[in-house]
Parts: sequence; structure tokens; C-alpha cells
Amino acid sequence: MNESAKLSITKRERSSKGVMNQLRQDGFLPGSIDVKGQDAVSFSIRRDEFRKALHANGISSVYMLELEDTTYPAMIREIQYAPVTKDWLHVTFQFVSLTEETTAEIPFEIVGRDEVIYKGYELQQQLETLLVRGLPTAFPSSIVVEVAEMEPGAQVTVADLKLPEGITSETEDDRLIVAVSYARIAEEETADEDEAEAEEGTEEATEEATEESAE
Repeated sequence: MNESAKLSITKRERSSKGVMNQLRQDGFLPGSIDVKGQDAVSFSIRRDEFRKALHANGISSVYMLELEDTTYPAMIREIQYAPVTKDWLHVTFQFVSLTEETTAEIPFEIVGRDEVIYKGYELQQQLETLLVRGLPTAFPSSIVVEVAEMEPGAQVTVADLKLPEGITSETEDDRLIVAVSYARIAEEETADEDEAEAEEGTEEATEEATEESAE
């Protein structure tokens, strides 16, 4: 377990909207831990500490939430945002057992996207995350998909992935993740050229027909 995945949290009682807003103004993020068969545990955490941990470990990692003399292994279930500013309002964790398999949505990390675009091709991504099953401690922060060497017509499906040991996909093997094609601009230019040639041919045929009629 990475040290960056350990977070110190402070227990809080269920609070009014005014108290929650004050917490946020003081640099804290309200949160809760859902525990099956028990009442949710309400807490607050330093917003900057949570941001650092999230940046270092990703949204699909297991976090060790340390509250006084109790440690809760948990995964992020939801982060609520303000509708306009997109500031964090609340984070909900789900308690997990480190010895029981569970499922999680793991985001894809597309490596080489700029190279594909530089070559004048278009990269189409159909899946943003992959549903997997395994022990929580085995979940990667992301699943890397290399696309730099891909050419138009090439694609990557779920069946093409090499997942970490102990992790299995719960997503259908034939689901498309990414595909490379020629840029649409080029296709549109070709279509325009074909249309212009067709119009030109029509005009020529009309002129010939007119000339023959005149004769």
C-alpha cells in the first residue's frame, strides 16, 4: 500500500448546510464512508491532502482512511461537484474487504494520442473505463492502451488487453476501446471533389445534349 494512499480523517457529526459550507471555507472536504450493514461514517478531510492523494493514486485505488484508532480500507464511490464552479462538495467512500473480490471501473490511459493526430489520423475512443473484478489491492490506477503505432483501420478491443495478474474483465471481449481512421476533413474533401466531378459531368452531358438538339 502506497503511503500516499493513507489519509487521516476527522470524525464529524451529521451537519447542517451552514456548518458544511464553513468546513469547505476552512479548507476541508466533507465526506462519508458507506459500510454494509452499518451506519455511514461521517468525516472531514483536508482538501489539499485529498487532492494530492487522488492525483498520486487515481480514483480506482484503495485508500486507507485513518480515523483515531480505526483504519477503513475504502474506495471512492462518488465525488459531488458544485454545478457551476465544479468545486468539490462531498466525497463518498465505500468500505471494502482486502481479502474479498469486488468490481471496479478502471479508467483507460491512452498513450500516443498526440502521435496519431500528428500523422493526420483520427483517434476514436469508445470506452472510457473497464469494469473489472479482483482483490481491491490488485486494482491498477489505470489501464494503459498504446496507440502511437496504430494506422487507419487498426483498433483495440477488450480482448486485446493484457490485464494485471489477478484482475479479470467483466466487460464483453468484443467491445471496442479505440480505433484509428483517416481524418474526417480528408474524407469531406474527397466527397466534395467527387461531388464537383459529378456536377461537372452532368453539366457536360447537358451541354452535349443541348448541342445535339440544336443540330
